This record gives sequence, C-alpha cells and structure tokens, in this order.
Amino acid sequence: MNISSLSAKQIESFQDSNSRINIFEGPVRAGKSFIALLRWLEFCRSGPPGPLVICGRTDKTIKRNIINPIIDLVGDAVRYASGKGEVQLYGRTMYVIGANDERAEAKIRGSEFAGALIDELTLLPENFCKMLLSRLSVHGAQLFASTNADSPFHWVKTDFINRKHELNCSVFSFNIDDNPSLSEDYKNDLKNEYQGLWYKRYIQGLWVLAEGTVFDFFEDEIHVIPFSKENATSYIIGIDYGTTNPCVFSLIGHNPSVYPNMWLEKEYYYDSKKTLRQKSDYEYVQDLIDFMDGISVDAIYVDPSAASFKQELRRNGVQYIRDAKNDVLPGIRFTGQLLMNGTLKICSCCENTIKEFSTYVWDSKASKKGEDKPIKMNDHGLDALRYACFSHFFEKSGKKMLEEDAESMERSWRVNI
Repeated sequence: MNISSLSAKQIESFQDSNSRINIFEGPVRAGKSFIALLRWLEFCRSGPPGPLVICGRTDKTIKRNIINPIIDLVGDAVRYASGKGEVQLYGRTMYVIGANDERAEAKIRGSEFAGALIDELTLLPENFCKMLLSRLSVHGAQLFASTNADSPFHWVKTDFINRKHELNCSVFSFNIDDNPSLSEDYKNDLKNEYQGLWYKRYIQGLWVLAEGTVFDFFEDEIHVIPFSKENATSYIIGIDYGTTNPCVFSLIGHNPSVYPNMWLEKEYYYDSKKTLRQKSDYEYVQDLIDFMDGISVDAIYVDPSAASFKQELRRNGVQYIRDAKNDVLPGIRFTGQLLMNGTLKICSCCENTIKEFSTYVWDSKASKKGEDKPIKMNDHGLDALRYACFSHFFEKSGKKMLEEDAESMERSWRVNI
C-alpha cells in the first residue's frame, strides 16, 4: 500500500497499531478515522480468518462514515448488502451492526469475531463495546476504533485510555495538523467555528468536563440582532410542545444569500404555570395558525412525543408537519456551531429564548459519571430552536460534523489495497 501521502502520525499509527485494542483519538478532521479505515482494510487482508464486524451508532452513520469511503477506496472489490447488513470484501464477510442503545448488546451475544472496526467509539453503549471485546476470541483478533474526546470520566477514557499500559492496548492521539489534506485557511476557519467546551474537545482534543452553561459563549452583543431580516426566502418552525411545561413555537427565517443567513424571527411562549390555565391541543393549534399569520413555511418540526398535538394539527389542515430529530447532544453541538460561526442570530424580540441561553446548564452529577447531559430546566425555547435547526439544516449544510471529512483525502490518496 502506498502511504507516502500520509502524515507522520498517520504512518506511525498505521504501522504500530498491532495491539488487541487500537484506539485512534483526537479532534475533528484530524485524519484519525481515515487511517483507522486504512488499517482495517490491511487487517482484512492479513488478519486471522473468521467473520468480521463493523460497528457504529446506526446503520446510516456506518454507511456514511465507513462503507462509502471503503467503496471509494477499493471500488468493485467491495459488495454491500444493506438488507442483510453484510459487506463482502477480499473473500471475507463483515457484519454491519448499529449500536444505538443498551439493547444492541443482544445483537452480538454468542457470536465470535476475528476483528472489529468501531466508528465514534464514545457514542456507543459501554455494555455493547465490552461484550464485543469478549466476542473477539479468535487467536490474533484485533479491535480498531476511532473517537473524538469526551468527558474525562467517560468509560473509554477511564477503562481503556488511562489503562493502556495495563492492557494490550495502543492509543494514538491526533491533532488537526496530522491531516495533511487540510489547508491553513481551513484549519483557522475550523478553529473559529468552535468555542468553549466544543473547542477544547473538537479542536484541542482534550478530555474535559461539560460544566457551567451549555452555550457558554453566547453574548447578547454578538448573537442578538435588534431586528428581523425582511428578505427571508423560506421559513421553518420548531415546536417544543408542553401542557404543564411551557409550549414554544420558534419561527426561523432563512436566506442563503445574506449574512446571517438564518435567524430566530419570533417566538410564541405559553407557560401554564404562570397563567394558571392549561390550554387544549385545539387552542395551541389555533395559536400556531395565528402565529404563522399567513407566512408560508416549508416545514414544522414538532417534538416527536407530541402525538395528540400532531394529530390535532393535521385535523385542522396544518401541513408540512415533521417529527423533529431529538438527538440532544448532536443538536446542541450543531446549533452552537451555527451561532459561533455567525450563521444564526436571535432577534431581540425573542426574550424567553434569549433568557434561556444564560440559564441552560450541564448536569454536574451526570458529568462526573462520564455523561454529557443538560439539566431539563429552562430549555423549552432552546429545544424548539434546536429541533428546527438540527432537523432542517444538518444534512443540507455540509457541516455534518462527522468524525472526518475524508472526501478530499479519498480523491488524493487512492490506494491499491
């Protein structure tokens, strides 16, 4: 294999990842997932016989982060049967397993594998990963895993990285200078797009606690504008539905030709605890119709659990209703990035949402258990904002915040494996 175009760190990790457990960790866009993938392809050819397994959070992310790059690298040598969840390569079978929750452990119980590749290790359940290690029982079996930094109390850090000298474990720590495909301008842009916790983890590659306010970078002088743009080319709405808790509608205007190109234009905020009266689903629907006030919206993203409210919306002829993506941490991260790079602004009339930016905090007890979890208080406007931004713009923005943006590498680092 020709690896002359790789960085020194990538070459080192490729050559030295010969332990039973091999972890490639560091910030985003550092080249770690790409070299883990190349090492995996080499292992597929030279490793012990037996079935192999590729794991990630979902089948979709595995397809996007692993299988598509494999196809780009080796072409017709690979066959992916998505219906069966199997990849055929070099005469070997690789099983594709999404591990989105604790129940995923049952998918591999009783199996035996000769090797495993894990994408986004810290996002997978602990019980699944430790069960997987017990299933790597073929002589010479190896695990290759890539990950971003997380909490210093995360089990990946405490049980493996910190104990690498006690275990048959190699850890390769990357930084963004270890990716030779990135220009200095791009790296500087990337650094400017993250602040606070996310900068420490995703740029510096530090395993640090999530503590204090979630959006600790938010400043009224920077992120709040005194007026709404009048030239939106489209609108979307995010809804955090509540009966005993506040119910919030967030109207977001969008125009890709102006800066900022999206803004929270207005909010509806009803708190039944303050008014001492709960509203019915029908009343909320009428309030939403009044809130839209003839504005044509492309999509209305609703809290997925609000089944009765969505039914009432449809009964009253409200169209373009969508279930919001409720992946909390990726949604927070994406919304935060939009704010940090100036793409998203908040209009000053949205007083409740602005107030929540200073009161929405991380759960310190969860942080000490290695979990990133905001306290479920003072979050209704921010949830509505997150629903709309993450659900509508994440896949369209080009900022999918993957482990690696390997496209440029794949174009320039074609290999014959």
